[in-house]
Amino acid sequence: MLPSIIFATILYFLLISITKSNTNSLTSIVIQVNGDCKILADIIAQEHGYRYVRQIFDGFCEIEEDPASHNYRRHRRATGQNTDPVESLRGHEKVAWAEKQTPKIRQKREFEFQDPEWNNMWYLMRHLHTPNLPDLNVTGAWKMGYTGRGRVVTFLDDGLEFDHPDLQENYDHEASTDINGNDDDPSPRYEPTNENAHGTRCAGEVSAKPNNQVCGVGIAYHARVGGVRMLDGDVTDSVEARSISHRPDHIEIYSASWGPTDSGTEVDGPGVLASKAFEDGILKGRDGKGSIFVWASGNGGRSGDSCSCDGYITSIYTIAISSTTETGRVPWYLEECPATLATAYSNGLTNDNDHEIITTDLHHGCTTHFSGTSAAAPLAAAIYALVLEANPNLTWRDIMYLTVLSSRAYAIPSNTQIIQNAAGFNVSSRYGFGLMDAGLMTWYASGWKNVPIMSTCETMIMNPNMTIESNSSKIYSVDVTECQTSNDVKRQVNYIEQVQIFITLTAKNRGQTEIYLYSPSNTKTQILPKRKNDHSEDGFENWPFLTVQLWGERPHGKWNLQVFNTDEGSAALMSWKLVVHGTRDYPISPRVSKETNSSHCHIECKSDESCGNTDTSCSACRHYKQPLVDGKFRCVGICPEGTYPMEVDNLCLPCHSQCGSCRNASENSCIGCKPDFFLRHDTMTCIEFCPDKYYTDQKLRKCTRCKADCASCDTNSYTCTSCLDGYGLKDTDCVKLPETCDSSEYFDFTENRCRWCDGRCSTCSGPQSYQCTSCGKTSKYPNLQYHTCVSSCSPGFYLSQTDSQCLACHDTCLNCTSPNEESCLSCKLDYVYISHSHRCEKYSGKPYYIDSNTRETHDCHSSCTQCKGPKATDCIACNLVTEVLLNDGHCVNDCSDGFYINKSKTNEIDTNICMPCSIGCKKCKKENRCKECDGSKGYHFQGEYCVPTCPLKTFQLNTHCESCQYPCETCTNLTSCLTCSEKLYLFNDQCVEICPNGYYLKDKQCFMCNPLCDTCSGPSEDDCQSCAIGFIFNDKQKKCLSTCPNGNFFSKDDKLCKLCTDNCLQCLYPGSYCRQCSYPMSLNESTHQCLSCCTTNVTTNDCCQCPSVWTGLCLHPLVSPSVHSSIWWLKSPVQKVQDRFSKLDRLRQTAVIIFLLLTMLVCGAYLIVTTIYKFKSKFTHLIAPRSQSDNDGKYFVLKNLDDNDDEVGDETKTSLI
Repeated sequence: MLPSIIFATILYFLLISITKSNTNSLTSIVIQVNGDCKILADIIAQEHGYRYVRQIFDGFCEIEEDPASHNYRRHRRATGQNTDPVESLRGHEKVAWAEKQTPKIRQKREFEFQDPEWNNMWYLMRHLHTPNLPDLNVTGAWKMGYTGRGRVVTFLDDGLEFDHPDLQENYDHEASTDINGNDDDPSPRYEPTNENAHGTRCAGEVSAKPNNQVCGVGIAYHARVGGVRMLDGDVTDSVEARSISHRPDHIEIYSASWGPTDSGTEVDGPGVLASKAFEDGILKGRDGKGSIFVWASGNGGRSGDSCSCDGYITSIYTIAISSTTETGRVPWYLEECPATLATAYSNGLTNDNDHEIITTDLHHGCTTHFSGTSAAAPLAAAIYALVLEANPNLTWRDIMYLTVLSSRAYAIPSNTQIIQNAAGFNVSSRYGFGLMDAGLMTWYASGWKNVPIMSTCETMIMNPNMTIESNSSKIYSVDVTECQTSNDVKRQVNYIEQVQIFITLTAKNRGQTEIYLYSPSNTKTQILPKRKNDHSEDGFENWPFLTVQLWGERPHGKWNLQVFNTDEGSAALMSWKLVVHGTRDYPISPRVSKETNSSHCHIECKSDESCGNTDTSCSACRHYKQPLVDGKFRCVGICPEGTYPMEVDNLCLPCHSQCGSCRNASENSCIGCKPDFFLRHDTMTCIEFCPDKYYTDQKLRKCTRCKADCASCDTNSYTCTSCLDGYGLKDTDCVKLPETCDSSEYFDFTENRCRWCDGRCSTCSGPQSYQCTSCGKTSKYPNLQYHTCVSSCSPGFYLSQTDSQCLACHDTCLNCTSPNEESCLSCKLDYVYISHSHRCEKYSGKPYYIDSNTRETHDCHSSCTQCKGPKATDCIACNLVTEVLLNDGHCVNDCSDGFYINKSKTNEIDTNICMPCSIGCKKCKKENRCKECDGSKGYHFQGEYCVPTCPLKTFQLNTHCESCQYPCETCTNLTSCLTCSEKLYLFNDQCVEICPNGYYLKDKQCFMCNPLCDTCSGPSEDDCQSCAIGFIFNDKQKKCLSTCPNGNFFSKDDKLCKLCTDNCLQCLYPGSYCRQCSYPMSLNESTHQCLSCCTTNVTTNDCCQCPSVWTGLCLHPLVSPSVHSSIWWLKSPVQKVQDRFSKLDRLRQTAVIIFLLLTMLVCGAYLIVTTIYKFKSKFTHLIAPRSQSDNDGKYFVLKNLDDNDDEVGDETKTSLI
């Protein structure tokens, strides 16, 4: 019975499987018949085992296989005999044509880039973020073939990291300079806070290279970018003018994201020189078409600032760009003014879930947190690069017209203050004419006809000199006739573009003044809003206010200026003047279509020449020509890596052999280097090794000059590790020495005297063994490796024969003969050795660890992306997408309640870890973004924070709030205070009159002193006023010093010095609280444990040298003091005894020593007694034979003493037996 059931079940599932298979693969055929599909095609279909499906056109009918038809089996059998069913149908007398329908691959024509952040660039494509709101329609321009080819954008900023892998291909040296440093290198100054990243971030928004697996994609990713370093120093009128006027013959678009302080108190703008630079750029830039100046409108919104008081924004020559958030909200930093022309995207509040802008960052990095109008202006500059590619003949005013026409006012949900002017344009002081649209702008541009020349008319200066009383307003009028009646054509304006209002006004409180302008068409513009922080009495002195909100209107007629004084004091309008800029003739012409018959041409071919559909079939190129080896050429938009553009002939010529990218063929024009070379920034050359006084950046492959007076800087360019002659190392700086020390000494700035170097060093910069500057060539440690003298080079280093230095191998090599990647002898972890090329390639198999005992490899657990052993589940990194790493080394799917997932990077390993939520939060997304509050402890939601439920001076008791009891000011229950009443201080939830010993007072709370202190003034050990038991105060060092030697601590329990735990060089009670670690471990300041700084798959502690404070990162591969092998089977018995003895505490060590001394005394006494006894026996034995010989007259041979000893031994043995 059972076999029958099993057989029936199997047969059932087989039938289902066959049915599904047949259903999914039914053949569909379209036939053409002369008649009605429903009637004729149905009959034909049934005859062949098919069924009628649908009519496509008249006479074209679709049929498909019908497994239910009685002819279907015959049809399938014919198919099995290789009879083509289509041919069978074609042979039917009623069928004129038949074709089998086969699936075809059709891919959606969306933009898909391989860069890791592409899918997160919500402002370029809304495919994943807020799809109901528009993006900047950049893809619309891309679809028309515009990517910024041939255009040049420069950023007036704090520098440009031009060798960034996302930027170096598009870097334009001619568009760059360093005003601060007076040279041609625009590289930013590197320092710990990365404050000079601004310019590099702006540049990435424009021209980050696509499909290179780095960061994201720039809007105009074929445009060239430059940087003018001018903000990292004193910014004067001269500095601004030199920056704004740099190469206007070459640069097309200048982008600036800076201005006066956004405090809401300043009224400032360009000086005389900078103003002239703007005018010259407009008149002479781009061969007279005018430079494009893009300016961020300011970030002073929270301070109540207005960009009407920023002279860079109110210049008629700049394009002011505002910003909105991802969800279309008003950014907290937005400044409003009528000079704003348009809006791009930037960040909002984190609590609103608004994302920020993604772009390049310093150190070849990538950031997802670029913000403010600083991030919006470069997006606009990038769009203008696309527009200029579509039509390079556009003037600076054409660009403004295209911005006005194509921007979308109603695309921003928070744009609720829109006014429609008399010309029909929708505009607001928040967002100008609206959100920019790159696709529409380039479409307009491709057929745009230049606007007429600009005309300017102005009124006479009016001097009302009238007082405006407090809390009142006055209106001043002028009838503009000059714009219509002037005999000078350049003074006739019929269509407004921009209107300037020059005002001189006095006020007791400038920030309480509001100004409105009414055009002849009665369009109201707020020229100046109130500014809450501006209490200045300076007023305005001929200040040029600007509005673009009257664009397209007629200027003829009566203009009204209304001034409100909302202050208690009086104000007075001393003078004002209108200046109207626009055109005499109607400016907008019908769009000219640029459609040609050359649609078959490749996009890089010159369209007016004969061409083909590939980049090698052009007779002339649109941009650049790259010569090929066969004598032909390829047309390219930008010159590829390893070549540079020769502007004269538009040729791509090869760089110098060592350059990866360059600006010309010379060896000192490198922008990036080929593998195995380092870029030296100040000479723009590629070299094998960085010279002295330079920091070698292995990751970024470049040499950066150390700061002044450094002889070396091994960790970064701003941290000295040794100094020039006559200077000494004080912390991380080199300071002039007050006296000269001997060559084997260094100057101790703490004690103000020369002290001996470590025994390993020949010369040094400090007391440590890793502060050597040279080694003794005949000493035991002759080789210098990262300022440590070693007997032999560590793994990852090789010995330089010229100067006995251990130099770093290529990043992939464990052992090598040179820094070249093709000189490896063995490989680092996660790399495999390619013997024929001596290279190491990335291991792509399963992650593994190496057993330290057997040296065998074992696979990690499937949840680990890396592990260290000795167990497969001892993970050091987990899957970033699905898992998180716990403290015990296990990978799990999620954090427990009270913790959130946070991305962490250690040892260049990315993984997710669990971090605690904020106080009162039960579940959270991030530290300050709570999902559920802990109601049991009296917390509730306020935004995304958890706050106590009860009001001040009360606490929650069950379901109601009880009042706190004296002396508590606020509390959590009747006995636990949070704050105390006046003159009392919080100590362990209680209120006290004075803090006890071991505590110090701060902000009305008693905080614990450092464990070294008995009394103190602060938390540091430098704040001790008296010392804890086991420590004495050193008056010279002003510190508490331990009475116990290094490696010991004072036990409070038995008042003795005891050994610290393993690897602790200095510790506090109870022995596991480490203050300093033994070499090469480092201190984790949060847990006060000594940790190895490496996490590798090899289970050994000796992996690399750490910084003194644990960060999880190596300084460099291990340079440990020369000691005997730590492997137990190679240790001598004496070493084993010493190791065991060193692990005992002091009491046990004393007991062992006393026992050994007593044992030695007993053994010594025994040896003395035994020796005396032996000599006495021998003496008696020697005398006895001599007496006998005297009596008998015979002589006996004396026995050898050794023989005698043997006999004694034998006798002893016998007696024992």
